[in-house]
Amino acid sequence: MPKQISPYYSKTGEVYHIYGVCASGSAIKRGRKVSGKSNKKLCKACIDIRAGKRPR
Repeated sequence: MPKQISPYYSKTGEVYHIYGVCASGSAIKRGRKVSGKSNKKLCKACIDIRAGKRPR
């Protein structure tokens, strides 16, 4: 199982991420990544990674 990291999100996104291997989280460009959750919901890919349904 991938290691969980501190939550982060994109300034323009609607979800937050908790895995560094999340493809959509990894696509966030430098300067747009913000630490925290900011009352956003968890990314679907991160939910699947946590449940063991996806390797990344």
